Amino acid sequence: MRPRFLLAATVAMGVLNLTAFANLEWIQRFFVPTLTADIFIVGVSYLVLWFFWKGRNWARLSVLAISFVSVINLLSLIHPHGIVVVYDSIVVAWAVLGTFLLCWLNLADVREWFKSQKKSE
Repeated sequence: MRPRFLLAATVAMGVLNLTAFANLEWIQRFFVPTLTADIFIVGVSYLVLWFFWKGRNWARLSVLAISFVSVINLLSLIHPHGIVVVYDSIVVAWAVLGTFLLCWLNLADVREWFKSQKKSE
C-alpha cells in the first residue's frame, strides 16, 4: 500500500513545478532560450515525479536532493530578484515542502516502501 501523503506530496511538487514560469520576463533578450530551458526542466521533473509516484527509490533520492536544495535556497531571500513578492512566496513554498519531504521520505516505513517496489516488479 502506498505511503500516506504520497499523493499530496506528488501533487504539491507538480503544482510547484509550474512556478518555473512565474519569473519569466516577457521583454527579455533571452526569453525564448529561457522558456525552452524551463519547459525542458519542468518536463524532466514531471518524468521524475512519475517514477516517484511509481515508487522508484532513485526518484525518492532525487526528490530528497531537490528538497535539500530547496531549503538551502532560502538564502536567496537575502537578495531576491524579479517580482519580489512572487519570488519570495515561491521560495518559501518550496522550502516548506522541502522540509516536509526531507523528514517524511526518511521515515522507515516510507523508505521501505520505496525499496520494496523494486523487488515487487
